[in-house]
Amino acid sequence: MKSKIFFLLKWVLVLVGLGSTHCARSPIKNPGQAMRVAKASPPQIVDDMRLEGLKEALQKTRLALRKKPVDLQFGPTTVTAENYILVLDDLVKKLAKMGGGEEFATYLAEHFDLYEVYGGDRWGEVFITSYFEPILEGRKHKTGRFSQALYATPKDLVEIRWGQFVETLPQLSDLSGKVFEQKSRQSVLRGRLVAEVGQMPYVVPYFDRAEIDLQQRLEKYPGLVLAWVDPVDAFFMHIQGSGTIQWPNGKKTRLGYASQNGYPYVPIGRFLLDAIPLENMSLQSIESHIRSRSPEEVQFILNKNPSYVFFRKLTGDAETFMGAEVTSGRTIATDYSLYPKGGLALLQYEKPVFSTDDTLAPQRWETSMRLVVDQDTGGAIRGPHRVDLYWGKGDAAKQMAGVMRHSGQLHYFVPRKSYIAELQPSKPLNSGAGADK
Repeated sequence: MKSKIFFLLKWVLVLVGLGSTHCARSPIKNPGQAMRVAKASPPQIVDDMRLEGLKEALQKTRLALRKKPVDLQFGPTTVTAENYILVLDDLVKKLAKMGGGEEFATYLAEHFDLYEVYGGDRWGEVFITSYFEPILEGRKHKTGRFSQALYATPKDLVEIRWGQFVETLPQLSDLSGKVFEQKSRQSVLRGRLVAEVGQMPYVVPYFDRAEIDLQQRLEKYPGLVLAWVDPVDAFFMHIQGSGTIQWPNGKKTRLGYASQNGYPYVPIGRFLLDAIPLENMSLQSIESHIRSRSPEEVQFILNKNPSYVFFRKLTGDAETFMGAEVTSGRTIATDYSLYPKGGLALLQYEKPVFSTDDTLAPQRWETSMRLVVDQDTGGAIRGPHRVDLYWGKGDAAKQMAGVMRHSGQLHYFVPRKSYIAELQPSKPLNSGAGADK
Protein backbone atom coordinates (compact mmCIF):
# COMPACT_ATOMS: atom_id res chain seq x y z
CA MET A 1 0.00 0.00 0.00
CA LYS A 2 2.83 2.39 0.85
CA SER A 3 4.44 1.81 -2.53
CA LYS A 4 1.16 2.70 -4.28
CA ILE A 5 0.87 5.91 -2.29
CA PHE A 6 4.46 6.85 -3.11
CA PHE A 7 3.85 6.13 -6.79
CA LEU A 8 0.76 8.38 -6.85
CA LEU A 9 2.51 11.22 -5.03
CA LYS A 10 5.46 11.01 -7.41
CA TRP A 11 3.20 11.53 -10.42
CA VAL A 12 1.29 14.36 -8.73
CA LEU A 13 4.61 16.09 -8.05
CA VAL A 14 5.22 16.00 -11.78
CA LEU A 15 1.72 17.34 -12.43
CA VAL A 16 2.34 20.43 -10.27
CA GLY A 17 5.85 20.87 -11.62
CA LEU A 18 7.88 19.77 -8.60
CA GLY A 19 9.32 16.47 -9.69
CA SER A 20 10.81 14.34 -12.44
CA THR A 21 9.91 10.81 -13.43
CA HIS A 22 13.03 9.72 -15.25
CA CYS A 23 15.96 11.03 -13.25
CA ALA A 24 17.32 7.52 -12.74
CA ARG A 25 17.73 6.99 -16.50
CA SER A 26 19.97 8.70 -19.00
CA PRO A 27 18.06 11.32 -21.03
CA ILE A 28 17.58 10.55 -24.69
CA LYS A 29 19.25 12.90 -27.16
CA ASN A 30 17.19 12.50 -30.33
CA PRO A 31 13.96 10.94 -31.64
CA GLY A 32 15.88 7.94 -32.90
CA GLN A 33 16.22 6.85 -29.27
CA ALA A 34 12.60 7.54 -28.34
CA MET A 35 11.23 4.06 -29.05
CA ARG A 36 12.24 0.52 -29.92
CA VAL A 37 10.66 -2.78 -30.94
CA ALA A 38 8.62 -3.98 -27.96
CA LYS A 39 10.41 -6.62 -25.91
CA ALA A 40 7.30 -8.18 -24.38
CA SER A 41 4.54 -9.96 -26.27
CA PRO A 42 1.93 -7.50 -27.52
CA PRO A 43 -1.23 -7.32 -25.41
CA GLN A 44 -4.59 -8.46 -26.71
CA ILE A 45 -6.30 -5.32 -27.97
CA VAL A 46 -9.71 -4.73 -26.41
CA ASP A 47 -10.71 -1.19 -27.37
CA ASP A 48 -13.03 0.54 -24.88
CA MET A 49 -14.66 2.69 -27.59
CA ARG A 50 -16.55 2.14 -30.82
CA LEU A 51 -14.25 2.03 -33.86
CA GLU A 52 -16.17 4.70 -35.81
CA GLY A 53 -14.21 7.34 -33.91
CA LEU A 54 -10.92 5.71 -34.85
CA LYS A 55 -11.84 5.71 -38.53
CA GLU A 56 -12.72 9.39 -38.23
CA ALA A 57 -9.36 10.16 -36.58
CA LEU A 58 -7.44 8.28 -39.29
CA GLN A 59 -9.35 10.10 -42.03
CA LYS A 60 -8.49 13.47 -40.48
CA THR A 61 -4.85 12.43 -40.15
CA ARG A 62 -4.72 11.37 -43.79
CA LEU A 63 -6.10 14.74 -44.88
CA ALA A 64 -3.60 16.64 -42.72
CA LEU A 65 -0.63 14.65 -44.06
CA ARG A 66 -1.69 15.31 -47.63
CA LYS A 67 -1.76 19.04 -46.93
CA LYS A 68 1.54 19.05 -45.01
CA PRO A 69 3.58 15.93 -45.83
CA VAL A 70 5.94 15.26 -42.92
CA ASP A 71 7.78 11.95 -42.58
CA LEU A 72 7.06 9.94 -39.44
CA GLN A 73 9.97 8.80 -37.30
CA PHE A 74 9.28 5.84 -35.04
CA GLY A 75 12.54 5.68 -33.13
CA PRO A 76 15.11 4.12 -35.49
CA THR A 77 12.54 3.65 -38.27
CA THR A 78 11.32 6.39 -40.60
CA VAL A 79 8.20 6.06 -42.72
CA THR A 80 7.74 8.58 -45.51
CA ALA A 81 4.58 10.66 -45.51
CA GLU A 82 3.73 9.27 -48.94
CA ASN A 83 3.91 5.69 -47.73
CA TYR A 84 2.10 6.40 -44.49
CA ILE A 85 -0.79 7.94 -46.41
CA LEU A 86 -1.08 4.61 -48.26
CA VAL A 87 -1.25 2.88 -44.89
CA LEU A 88 -3.95 5.25 -43.66
CA ASP A 89 -5.94 4.74 -46.86
CA ASP A 90 -5.85 1.00 -46.29
CA LEU A 91 -6.76 1.18 -42.60
CA VAL A 92 -9.76 3.42 -43.28
CA LYS A 93 -11.02 0.95 -45.91
CA LYS A 94 -10.51 -2.00 -43.57
CA LEU A 95 -12.36 -0.29 -40.73
CA ALA A 96 -15.30 0.36 -43.05
CA LYS A 97 -15.50 -3.33 -44.01
CA MET A 98 -14.57 -5.18 -40.83
CA GLY A 99 -17.19 -6.33 -38.39
CA GLY A 100 -15.50 -5.51 -35.11
CA GLY A 101 -12.45 -4.67 -33.07
CA GLU A 102 -11.14 -8.21 -32.80
CA GLU A 103 -10.86 -8.56 -36.58
CA PHE A 104 -9.11 -5.19 -36.86
CA ALA A 105 -6.71 -6.09 -34.03
CA THR A 106 -5.75 -9.25 -35.89
CA TYR A 107 -5.09 -7.21 -39.03
CA LEU A 108 -2.81 -4.86 -37.11
CA ALA A 109 -0.86 -7.77 -35.64
CA GLU A 110 -0.32 -9.23 -39.12
CA HIS A 111 0.92 -6.02 -40.76
CA PHE A 112 2.54 -3.89 -38.07
CA ASP A 113 5.37 -4.13 -35.57
CA LEU A 114 4.69 -2.83 -32.08
CA TYR A 115 7.21 -0.31 -30.73
CA GLU A 116 7.43 0.72 -27.07
CA VAL A 117 8.32 4.28 -26.09
CA TYR A 118 11.33 5.20 -23.96
CA GLY A 119 8.95 6.36 -21.26
CA GLY A 120 9.74 7.46 -17.71
CA ASP A 121 11.18 4.99 -15.21
CA ARG A 122 11.05 2.16 -17.71
CA TRP A 123 10.36 1.41 -21.37
CA GLY A 124 6.71 1.74 -22.36
CA GLU A 125 5.64 3.56 -19.19
CA VAL A 126 4.14 7.04 -19.52
CA PHE A 127 2.37 9.60 -17.34
CA ILE A 128 -1.11 10.27 -18.73
CA THR A 129 -3.11 13.44 -18.27
CA SER A 130 -6.08 14.61 -20.30
CA TYR A 131 -7.50 17.73 -21.93
CA PHE A 132 -10.89 18.77 -23.23
CA GLU A 133 -12.72 21.59 -25.00
CA PRO A 134 -14.65 23.80 -22.57
CA ILE A 135 -17.94 25.49 -23.39
CA LEU A 136 -17.93 29.00 -21.93
CA GLU A 137 -20.57 31.66 -21.58
CA GLY A 138 -19.42 34.80 -23.36
CA ARG A 139 -20.40 38.37 -24.05
CA LYS A 140 -19.62 40.87 -26.80
CA HIS A 141 -18.94 43.61 -24.27
CA LYS A 142 -17.17 43.71 -20.91
CA THR A 143 -19.44 43.30 -17.87
CA GLY A 144 -18.99 42.60 -14.17
CA ARG A 145 -18.78 38.81 -14.41
CA PHE A 146 -17.51 38.66 -17.98
CA SER A 147 -14.47 40.82 -17.41
CA GLN A 148 -11.68 38.86 -19.10
CA ALA A 149 -10.95 39.15 -22.80
CA LEU A 150 -9.98 36.30 -25.07
CA TYR A 151 -7.57 37.83 -27.56
CA ALA A 152 -6.62 37.20 -31.16
CA THR A 153 -2.92 37.31 -32.04
CA PRO A 154 -1.49 40.85 -31.68
CA LYS A 155 0.25 42.25 -34.75
CA ASP A 156 3.40 43.12 -32.78
CA LEU A 157 3.95 39.49 -31.72
CA VAL A 158 6.86 38.21 -33.79
CA GLU A 159 8.63 34.90 -34.12
CA ILE A 160 12.43 34.80 -34.09
CA ARG A 161 13.71 31.71 -35.88
CA TRP A 162 16.69 31.19 -33.67
CA GLY A 163 18.03 28.16 -35.49
CA GLN A 164 18.69 30.18 -38.64
CA PHE A 165 21.05 32.50 -36.75
CA VAL A 166 23.43 29.63 -36.04
CA GLU A 167 24.67 29.65 -39.64
CA THR A 168 25.68 33.30 -39.28
CA LEU A 169 26.81 33.15 -35.64
CA PRO A 170 28.55 29.82 -34.97
CA GLN A 171 28.95 30.75 -31.30
CA LEU A 172 25.23 30.03 -30.96
CA SER A 173 25.69 26.42 -32.08
CA ASP A 174 24.91 25.08 -28.60
CA LEU A 175 21.35 26.28 -29.13
CA SER A 176 21.02 24.72 -32.57
CA GLY A 177 17.88 22.60 -32.74
CA LYS A 178 16.66 23.72 -29.33
CA VAL A 179 12.90 24.28 -29.29
CA PHE A 180 11.76 27.19 -27.14
CA GLU A 181 8.11 27.02 -28.18
CA GLN A 182 6.35 23.65 -28.20
CA LYS A 183 3.82 24.61 -30.85
CA SER A 184 6.50 25.21 -33.49
CA ARG A 185 8.54 22.79 -35.58
CA GLN A 186 11.36 25.34 -35.65
CA SER A 187 13.84 26.64 -33.09
CA VAL A 188 12.03 29.86 -32.29
CA LEU A 189 11.61 32.58 -29.73
CA ARG A 190 8.58 34.85 -29.51
CA GLY A 191 8.80 38.53 -28.71
CA ARG A 192 7.35 41.99 -29.25
CA LEU A 193 8.44 44.21 -32.12
CA VAL A 194 9.03 47.77 -30.91
CA ALA A 195 9.15 50.56 -33.47
CA GLU A 196 10.12 53.98 -32.11
CA VAL A 197 10.56 57.16 -34.09
CA GLY A 198 14.19 57.73 -35.02
CA GLN A 199 15.31 54.24 -33.99
CA MET A 200 15.73 50.92 -35.73
CA PRO A 201 12.90 48.52 -34.74
CA TYR A 202 13.94 46.01 -32.09
CA VAL A 203 12.51 42.96 -30.32
CA VAL A 204 11.91 42.51 -26.59
CA PRO A 205 10.11 39.75 -24.64
CA TYR A 206 6.36 39.89 -25.13
CA PHE A 207 3.96 40.89 -22.37
CA ASP A 208 3.43 38.19 -19.74
CA ARG A 209 0.10 37.27 -18.14
CA ALA A 210 0.30 39.96 -15.46
CA GLU A 211 1.05 42.66 -18.01
CA ILE A 212 -1.77 41.55 -20.30
CA ASP A 213 -4.50 40.89 -17.72
CA LEU A 214 -3.57 43.08 -14.76
CA GLN A 215 -2.03 46.03 -16.58
CA GLN A 216 -4.35 45.57 -19.57
CA ARG A 217 -1.57 46.18 -22.08
CA LEU A 218 -3.60 44.80 -25.01
CA GLU A 219 -6.88 46.64 -24.48
CA LYS A 220 -5.54 49.58 -26.49
CA TYR A 221 -5.01 47.31 -29.53
CA PRO A 222 -8.11 47.57 -31.78
CA GLY A 223 -9.95 44.47 -32.94
CA LEU A 224 -8.19 41.90 -30.75
CA VAL A 225 -11.03 40.95 -28.40
CA LEU A 226 -12.87 37.82 -29.57
CA ALA A 227 -15.10 37.48 -26.49
CA TRP A 228 -15.46 38.57 -22.88
CA VAL A 229 -15.64 35.64 -20.44
CA ASP A 230 -15.21 34.73 -16.79
CA PRO A 231 -11.52 35.19 -15.76
CA VAL A 232 -11.15 31.67 -14.33
CA ASP A 233 -12.83 30.13 -17.37
CA ALA A 234 -10.42 32.07 -19.59
CA PHE A 235 -7.38 30.78 -17.70
CA PHE A 236 -8.38 27.14 -18.07
CA MET A 237 -9.26 27.67 -21.72
CA HIS A 238 -5.67 28.85 -22.21
CA ILE A 239 -4.49 25.54 -20.78
CA GLN A 240 -6.85 23.49 -22.96
CA GLY A 241 -5.96 25.47 -26.09
CA SER A 242 -9.47 25.74 -27.55
CA GLY A 243 -13.08 26.25 -26.57
CA THR A 244 -16.61 27.11 -27.60
CA ILE A 245 -18.21 30.44 -26.68
CA GLN A 246 -21.94 30.27 -25.94
CA TRP A 247 -23.64 33.62 -26.60
CA PRO A 248 -26.87 34.78 -24.88
CA ASN A 249 -28.84 34.37 -28.14
CA GLY A 250 -27.94 30.67 -28.32
CA LYS A 251 -25.36 30.99 -31.08
CA LYS A 252 -21.87 29.56 -30.64
CA THR A 253 -18.37 30.55 -31.75
CA ARG A 254 -15.51 28.09 -31.73
CA LEU A 255 -12.04 29.33 -30.91
CA GLY A 256 -8.78 27.48 -31.42
CA TYR A 257 -5.12 28.01 -30.63
CA ALA A 258 -3.45 30.68 -32.79
CA SER A 259 -0.24 31.62 -31.00
CA GLN A 260 1.44 32.07 -27.63
CA ASN A 261 3.44 34.84 -25.95
CA GLY A 262 6.69 32.87 -25.71
CA TYR A 263 6.78 32.25 -21.97
CA PRO A 264 7.03 28.71 -20.58
CA TYR A 265 3.96 27.10 -19.06
CA VAL A 266 4.07 27.05 -15.24
CA PRO A 267 1.60 24.76 -13.37
CA ILE A 268 -0.16 26.85 -10.72
CA GLY A 269 -0.81 23.74 -8.62
CA ARG A 270 2.69 24.03 -7.15
CA PHE A 271 1.63 27.29 -5.48
CA LEU A 272 -1.50 25.77 -3.90
CA LEU A 273 0.05 22.94 -1.91
CA ASP A 274 -0.80 24.68 1.36
CA ALA A 275 -4.49 24.57 0.43
CA ILE A 276 -4.86 21.37 -1.62
CA PRO A 277 -3.25 18.06 -0.50
CA LEU A 278 -1.11 16.44 -3.17
CA GLU A 279 -3.33 13.40 -3.45
CA ASN A 280 -6.37 15.64 -4.13
CA MET A 281 -4.72 17.84 -6.75
CA SER A 282 -6.84 17.99 -9.92
CA LEU A 283 -8.31 20.51 -12.32
CA GLN A 284 -11.55 20.45 -10.33
CA SER A 285 -9.91 20.99 -6.94
CA ILE A 286 -7.73 23.80 -8.30
CA GLU A 287 -10.70 25.55 -9.90
CA SER A 288 -12.85 25.14 -6.79
CA HIS A 289 -10.15 26.66 -4.59
CA ILE A 290 -9.48 29.57 -6.94
CA ARG A 291 -13.16 30.45 -7.15
CA SER A 292 -13.30 30.68 -3.35
CA ARG A 293 -10.73 33.50 -3.31
CA SER A 294 -11.14 37.24 -3.87
CA PRO A 295 -10.67 38.67 -7.40
CA GLU A 296 -7.29 40.13 -6.37
CA GLU A 297 -6.12 36.80 -4.97
CA VAL A 298 -7.36 34.99 -8.07
CA GLN A 299 -5.35 37.23 -10.39
CA PHE A 300 -2.27 36.87 -8.16
CA ILE A 301 -2.47 33.07 -8.45
CA LEU A 302 -3.16 33.05 -12.19
CA ASN A 303 -0.22 35.37 -12.84
CA LYS A 304 2.11 32.65 -11.55
CA ASN A 305 1.76 31.14 -15.03
CA PRO A 306 3.21 33.79 -17.40
CA SER A 307 2.30 31.79 -20.51
CA TYR A 308 -0.54 33.34 -22.51
CA VAL A 309 -2.47 31.88 -25.45
CA PHE A 310 -4.04 33.78 -28.33
CA PHE A 311 -6.97 32.37 -30.31
CA ARG A 312 -8.59 32.41 -33.72
CA LYS A 313 -12.11 31.65 -34.92
CA LEU A 314 -12.74 28.15 -36.26
CA THR A 315 -15.30 26.85 -38.71
CA GLY A 316 -14.88 23.20 -37.66
CA ASP A 317 -13.47 21.29 -34.71
CA ALA A 318 -10.36 22.47 -32.91
CA GLU A 319 -7.19 21.72 -34.85
CA THR A 320 -4.25 19.77 -33.52
CA PHE A 321 -0.57 20.59 -33.95
CA MET A 322 -0.36 18.57 -37.18
CA GLY A 323 -3.42 20.33 -38.62
CA ALA A 324 -5.93 17.51 -38.19
CA GLU A 325 -9.13 18.24 -36.31
CA VAL A 326 -9.38 16.61 -32.88
CA THR A 327 -11.37 13.41 -32.36
CA SER A 328 -12.92 12.81 -28.94
CA GLY A 329 -11.22 9.98 -27.10
CA ARG A 330 -8.83 9.22 -29.96
CA THR A 331 -6.47 12.21 -30.22
CA ILE A 332 -3.37 12.25 -28.04
CA ALA A 333 -0.70 14.89 -27.56
CA THR A 334 2.98 14.05 -27.07
CA ASP A 335 6.31 15.82 -27.38
CA TYR A 336 6.49 16.33 -31.14
CA SER A 337 10.29 16.49 -31.07
CA LEU A 338 10.32 12.80 -30.05
CA TYR A 339 7.17 11.13 -31.36
CA PRO A 340 5.57 11.08 -34.85
CA LYS A 341 2.51 13.19 -35.53
CA GLY A 342 -0.05 10.98 -37.22
CA GLY A 343 1.20 7.75 -35.69
CA LEU A 344 -1.33 5.08 -34.71
CA ALA A 345 -0.76 3.93 -31.13
CA LEU A 346 -2.14 1.79 -28.33
CA LEU A 347 -2.78 3.52 -25.01
CA GLN A 348 -3.27 1.48 -21.84
CA TYR A 349 -4.57 3.63 -19.02
CA GLU A 350 -6.75 3.94 -15.91
CA LYS A 351 -10.24 5.26 -16.71
CA PRO A 352 -12.19 7.14 -14.03
CA VAL A 353 -15.72 6.01 -13.20
CA PHE A 354 -18.01 8.52 -11.45
CA SER A 355 -21.14 7.83 -9.43
CA THR A 356 -22.94 10.95 -10.72
CA ASP A 357 -22.47 13.60 -13.41
CA ASP A 358 -21.45 16.28 -10.89
CA THR A 359 -19.13 14.24 -8.66
CA LEU A 360 -15.62 15.67 -8.35
CA ALA A 361 -13.82 12.46 -7.33
CA PRO A 362 -14.10 9.12 -9.18
CA GLN A 363 -15.86 6.24 -7.47
CA ARG A 364 -13.31 3.83 -8.90
CA TRP A 365 -10.78 3.34 -11.70
CA GLU A 366 -10.94 0.76 -14.47
CA THR A 367 -7.90 -0.55 -16.33
CA SER A 368 -8.66 0.15 -19.99
CA MET A 369 -7.06 0.45 -23.41
CA ARG A 370 -7.85 2.07 -26.73
CA LEU A 371 -6.33 2.79 -30.11
CA VAL A 372 -5.32 6.44 -30.43
CA VAL A 373 -3.70 8.73 -33.00
CA ASP A 374 -0.79 11.00 -32.08
CA GLN A 375 -1.84 14.34 -33.56
CA ASP A 376 -1.15 17.04 -31.01
CA THR A 377 1.38 18.55 -28.62
CA GLY A 378 1.35 21.10 -25.81
CA GLY A 379 3.45 23.42 -23.70
CA ALA A 380 3.30 21.08 -20.69
CA ILE A 381 3.75 17.91 -22.74
CA ARG A 382 7.52 17.58 -22.73
CA GLY A 383 9.74 14.54 -22.62
CA PRO A 384 9.40 10.87 -23.59
CA HIS A 385 7.16 10.05 -20.62
CA ARG A 386 4.24 12.46 -21.23
CA VAL A 387 0.92 11.80 -22.94
CA ASP A 388 -2.20 13.98 -22.98
CA LEU A 389 -5.49 12.33 -24.05
CA TYR A 390 -8.18 14.51 -25.62
CA TRP A 391 -11.45 13.54 -23.94
CA GLY A 392 -13.97 15.68 -25.81
CA LYS A 393 -16.19 18.72 -25.25
CA GLY A 394 -18.22 20.13 -22.39
CA ASP A 395 -18.81 19.30 -18.75
CA ALA A 396 -18.76 15.50 -19.10
CA ALA A 397 -15.36 15.64 -20.79
CA LYS A 398 -14.15 18.10 -18.15
CA GLN A 399 -15.18 15.72 -15.37
CA MET A 400 -13.15 12.89 -16.89
CA ALA A 401 -10.16 14.93 -18.04
CA GLY A 402 -9.75 16.83 -14.79
CA VAL A 403 -8.75 13.80 -12.72
CA MET A 404 -6.53 11.99 -15.23
CA ARG A 405 -3.02 11.75 -13.77
CA HIS A 406 -1.96 8.12 -13.79
CA SER A 407 0.73 5.88 -15.14
CA GLY A 408 0.00 3.92 -18.30
CA GLN A 409 1.57 2.27 -21.32
CA LEU A 410 2.11 3.65 -24.83
CA HIS A 411 3.03 1.62 -27.92
CA TYR A 412 3.11 2.65 -31.59
CA PHE A 413 2.15 0.55 -34.61
CA VAL A 414 4.89 0.69 -37.25
CA PRO A 415 3.94 -0.64 -40.71
CA ARG A 416 6.19 -3.41 -42.00
CA LYS A 417 8.08 -3.03 -45.27
CA SER A 418 6.29 -6.03 -46.74
CA TYR A 419 2.92 -4.46 -45.92
CA ILE A 420 3.78 -1.21 -47.69
CA ALA A 421 5.08 -3.20 -50.64
CA GLU A 422 1.64 -4.83 -50.88
CA LEU A 423 0.03 -1.40 -50.97
CA GLN A 424 2.18 -0.37 -53.94
CA PRO A 425 2.62 -3.60 -55.93
CA SER A 426 4.09 -1.82 -58.94
CA LYS A 427 7.21 -0.95 -56.92
CA PRO A 428 9.56 -3.78 -55.90
CA LEU A 429 10.54 -3.97 -52.23
CA ASN A 430 14.20 -3.06 -52.85
CA SER A 431 13.51 -0.13 -55.16
CA GLY A 432 14.16 2.45 -52.46
CA ALA A 433 10.50 3.44 -52.25
CA GLY A 434 9.70 1.34 -49.18
CA ALA A 435 8.63 2.53 -45.77
CA ASP A 436 11.94 2.63 -43.99
CA LYS A 437 15.02 4.76 -44.45
